[in-house]
Amino acid sequence: METGKVTGKKPNVILITSDHHRWDYMGCAGAVGVKTPNLDLLAARGTLITRTYCNAPLCVPSRIAITSGRYPMNTGCFTNRHPIHPHTPTFLHALRGNGYHTAMIGKLHHHVHVWDGDFIAHEADIHQLGFEHVHETSGKMGSGSIGCECQYTRFLREQGLLEAYRSWTGRFRQGNATMLPNEAWPWDQKYTQDAYIARKASEFLLQVSPDKPFYLHLGFVGPHDPYDAPQSYRNLYDNEKAGMPEEHIPAAPLTNVQRMEYNKLLAYKACITEVDSQIGRVLDTLKASGLQDDTVILYTSDHGDNAGDHGMWGKINLYEGSVHVPFIAAGPGIGQGVVSDAIVELIDIGQTVCNFTGCESHHYDQGKSMMPLLLGTTQQHRKDAFCEMGSDKMLYDGRYKLMYGDLTRDTRTELQAAPYHGPAFGRPVNLPPDRISLYDLLKDPYEQHNLADDPVYHEILAEMKEKLLIRLLCNMQAVPDDVGSVL
Repeated sequence: METGKVTGKKPNVILITSDHHRWDYMGCAGAVGVKTPNLDLLAARGTLITRTYCNAPLCVPSRIAITSGRYPMNTGCFTNRHPIHPHTPTFLHALRGNGYHTAMIGKLHHHVHVWDGDFIAHEADIHQLGFEHVHETSGKMGSGSIGCECQYTRFLREQGLLEAYRSWTGRFRQGNATMLPNEAWPWDQKYTQDAYIARKASEFLLQVSPDKPFYLHLGFVGPHDPYDAPQSYRNLYDNEKAGMPEEHIPAAPLTNVQRMEYNKLLAYKACITEVDSQIGRVLDTLKASGLQDDTVILYTSDHGDNAGDHGMWGKINLYEGSVHVPFIAAGPGIGQGVVSDAIVELIDIGQTVCNFTGCESHHYDQGKSMMPLLLGTTQQHRKDAFCEMGSDKMLYDGRYKLMYGDLTRDTRTELQAAPYHGPAFGRPVNLPPDRISLYDLLKDPYEQHNLADDPVYHEILAEMKEKLLIRLLCNMQAVPDDVGSVL
């Protein structure tokens, strides 16, 4: 293990985000049967933080928390229909004020994708957040929606593939989506959205001015469903039982439903490997351009994927597969070959970037810089991790995990039923009178045994409730006199 030293030169920073990548599906995280050679190499020359949590298990609220540095209860962004206000203060403004060129390429997902989805017409909104260079794409399903226009749909139109692509993705919207086959990408793999994003990122790195430091948010769309990795990646997982824990494999021949679930899981892993491959392409370009030694690289995902845990796919709930995400950091000053079990939240990214680049984020940023942790000057970061999905709340203190809310309910329907009129300062921060769950993740990492009703754990339950209440009170921000100043 090597800890680093910071040089006086302002480093470049690349924040790489994926979509739906659960924390334990990387080789460097100990996953069996998940092939991520490029992320493994990045972790080997950097620091892997094994207890990183998103602040909302859904795309838009999680991503807005990263950019704004504020919890969803304060931004009012709880679902994918609650967009960020373009005047929201972000750490990007501080970077620009410190002489940085700011860019975003790929999926940012700070506003509605399905309707009124003209990303190019709304590009000015992204500029107002602090990005100078913008090359935004929608996700897999968004790009296939009628009415969505983004850089990737323009590319597909130029290739004569847009209508065929929309027809193909439309099939995944019909009927029970959880039971649909996850088919391989049917065209040349150079046309996948993640391949396109990697190509544009590489072009940016080859053209960027060496006289000005840059910050790049590089957003890949995988491994979000549909799990449609090209066949070359699926071939790496050609055994329907590959990578399955032995206790999960039935001795008898698989039923049709079991086979479908196994194939779906392998298709998900193939999508992770595709993203890993595209990350490798970008990192190769970074090295070839001579920028690697001066660049801090951060990798994470907006949230995870249950991937069959608890009989569920996707996110929205507060189980580990949904809220526990990967985090890798590498670059000048960052410890090499370090595996840290410190508790980190994604909301900490903005303050961390500002700390490395020598500037200060805005006054309302609620994150905590990870720089001391990444430099090896401390081994601890947070006492606990907080996550929320509307009124459903979660707190993890390093051993015990408390969840308030009905974990089987999709809260998006209820949250989206209420009209949205901008930032919501009347926030649903009350503890809901729903199901309470308490898990000992040290003894029960797969969250199979709810201890909330066990008399032996009543004292611990009371302590966790108190910790959660304290976090809620600490997280809430007072409404300022000038509400518009912190939208």
